[in-house]
Amino acid sequence: MLARPRLLLVDDHALMAEGLRAMLEPEHEVVGVISDGTEVLAGVEIHRPDIVLLDLSLPGRGGLEIAAELRKRHPDVRVLIVTMHADRIYADEAIKQGASGYVLKLARAEELRHAIAEALKGHQYVTPLLSEPGLQHGEQLRPRGLQEPGLEALTERQREVLRLIATGATTHAIADALGVSTRSVEFHRARIKRVLGLRSTAALVRYAAAEGLV
Repeated sequence: MLARPRLLLVDDHALMAEGLRAMLEPEHEVVGVISDGTEVLAGVEIHRPDIVLLDLSLPGRGGLEIAAELRKRHPDVRVLIVTMHADRIYADEAIKQGASGYVLKLARAEELRHAIAEALKGHQYVTPLLSEPGLQHGEQLRPRGLQEPGLEALTERQREVLRLIATGATTHAIADALGVSTRSVEFHRARIKRVLGLRSTAALVRYAAAEGLV
């Protein structure tokens, strides 16, 4: 009997994690469920999964940052992003940071299983839903009543900082423009990255452009 692929689920929504477990067992072995981004690396060390199903928006640490770290420390472990973010910017950044695939939480079970199989073969899979009209410009597919953190999760000051970052303004220039300290600007920059699940300034610029802030 062939060994079942070992999956580590990372999602801070308990109902979603349990839904994924029910969907994927018994064809796969779910070796653990983690809800905090800061615990993922340790979880990989403990459970030794073949593939990590990783949400983008997590407490403690964003999914994109985790994917990049896993690529460095555990290049044999595949990472499949499973998220509500239907923006192509996120998918491109996830693949750039080392993820093997990108699937929406709206996906059917058949698509998720296919994405897992492709990742385990060493192939990349990005959901075809992202090619739908409008998604290239920052629109998102969300079921009614469910929201992933986006611009609405940022404060007015954070949105202004993001807009200025996207214009290419330096930390000192942003601080001068807003009448705050450079430390305050750096705090907002870090918080914006965490909320949006983005890792680099370049990703922030692309996100701001897609959302029409610049």
